[in-house]
Amino acid sequence: MMRNLHNLKEKIIAQSPTEEQTEAIFSEDEEFLLRAAPGSGKTWTSCRRFIWRGAQWDYESGGIALMSFTNVAIREFKNATARVGRGDLLSDPNYVGTFDSFVERFIITPFGHLISDTTKRPKLFSSPRPSDWDDPNLKVWVKTNGRNIPKHAWQVIPFPEDDKIKFKTSNFYNDQVLPFEQAKNAVLSLLGSGYYTHAQRAFWGVILLSKRPHIASLLARRFPVIIVDEAQDTNAWLIVLLNLIREKGSKITLVGDPDQCIYEFSMADATSLLNLKDKWEIPEKPLSKSFRCNDQIASVVKVIGGNKGFTGYGPSNRAEYKAYVYCESSDDYQGSVDTFQGKLKSLKLDRDKSAIVCRGHKELELMRGKVNYKDLQGSAKRLAKAAFLRDSMNDFHEASKTVEKVLREITGDDPYWEIINEKPDSIEARHMALCIWRFVKDGNKLPSVNLVGSNWISTVKKNIEDLIVEIGLNPISGLGYKINKRGLSNDQLSLPLFVVLNEFPKIRTETIHKVKGESIDAVMTVGSTRFWNSVVDAIENGENTEDRRLAYVAMTRARHFLFVSLPENHFNTHSKKWVKWGFEVIDSSETIIN
Repeated sequence: MMRNLHNLKEKIIAQSPTEEQTEAIFSEDEEFLLRAAPGSGKTWTSCRRFIWRGAQWDYESGGIALMSFTNVAIREFKNATARVGRGDLLSDPNYVGTFDSFVERFIITPFGHLISDTTKRPKLFSSPRPSDWDDPNLKVWVKTNGRNIPKHAWQVIPFPEDDKIKFKTSNFYNDQVLPFEQAKNAVLSLLGSGYYTHAQRAFWGVILLSKRPHIASLLARRFPVIIVDEAQDTNAWLIVLLNLIREKGSKITLVGDPDQCIYEFSMADATSLLNLKDKWEIPEKPLSKSFRCNDQIASVVKVIGGNKGFTGYGPSNRAEYKAYVYCESSDDYQGSVDTFQGKLKSLKLDRDKSAIVCRGHKELELMRGKVNYKDLQGSAKRLAKAAFLRDSMNDFHEASKTVEKVLREITGDDPYWEIINEKPDSIEARHMALCIWRFVKDGNKLPSVNLVGSNWISTVKKNIEDLIVEIGLNPISGLGYKINKRGLSNDQLSLPLFVVLNEFPKIRTETIHKVKGESIDAVMTVGSTRFWNSVVDAIENGENTEDRRLAYVAMTRARHFLFVSLPENHFNTHSKKWVKWGFEVIDSSETIIN
């Protein structure tokens, strides 16, 4: 046993971990917060910690749960564990997977029926069944503009506030707080019928463990050691779950970076990690060295994030490899794009390994053209968004999901959907998926957003009718009431729904959330005046706001070259502050101004 441990330690040490990584991997502390800077190898370190703890297991029963929030991280865990020769640790009694899957597999699936006192094990809700829309038990009535409007149980999101349970709609419906009793009864009725939503899953886990603490005890015995990677993204209900399991004896290690918490819309809280550290009275260990950013970029960007210990991997290969700001005077960022592209060429940086990172979809769309389709309404707008996802973002998967949602909306009472929902692997389900895929893939079926508005509406309406018949859904009358030109002006009807900027270079363009966790050679960041004003205000006031964290995440993707595009109004007011923080100003002639 001791010889095997010695050999394993030597094998891990041979992979050249830093002193901080070595301390975290082999620490005798059973619990701690590993506060990891961007690019510092937190997932790599979490995996080695898991391997080391698993190899020296001294509990009579149970195993380790290693959890993260993305399947990408889980694949990295599994591959790294296998490479070290300890693939045996990936199977029972250990668990390596996402936090959501953990809740589903070990809490909701085996015990969820106890909440509603039924015999039916609940499943994840995919879409409404025909009878669900009219079920009064699944409705929550709210007054909107003087009228009572129903919200449905699958649209209800539980959230904690001041140690109380509350319910709201999604941000799509403006986060409207709902009447407590109605909302509670609606989600309970949905669970009683055998379903829960993604937003309700962890909430029901909390309810179950709170009312039946012996289940929390069983989980603590099953997993006496828990490691949570990317812990800054843990939402409020999952934090409560961790507390309940820890109270029954589990030892928990948290790995994450509060400065990279950018999922407030999913109820993640940047203060949760530090609050848990204080509440649990566990030590904090740093991972400060970035293997991604060079020293010049790290020294500047740490001002944005506030982690004073953040350092780069070393000096850059070229003096020009550093962080810059640029004054953008146009609305479509064309000056920034041209200058960024010129710098890539002069610095011999690969365009294929570079990216333009936008604050949100608004900036991303402005980068690519003039948007008209957003003025459409209802199903027409969603179909146009599907076409945009395919045409401008090559996101066929999301486009297909959007088309399916539209089909469910306009044919909601069709019994075909009940077959799909109950048997997602059935021949009918595969047939439907294939038909939708062909529809999305073919620009003649799902017409391009480059088409003139009036032609696009008539074409997509006819083709949706054909798709409904091809799938085997019942034809519907009055489709023109659901897919129409409503929202477009007469001028817009004669224009393309989206005008592409043909001169725009073929550089990858993404939102900040899409590139989180990546390393990119050259990064150009884009945001509105309001966004950058908010970032500067937060830095000057010492506030840890989501805008500040978003800017930090965007900038810390850069390995060699960081180019921050600042709108002219913001630049004229705040450029001296950016220079004081260490950024250099670059003009459109590619001249660096000291």
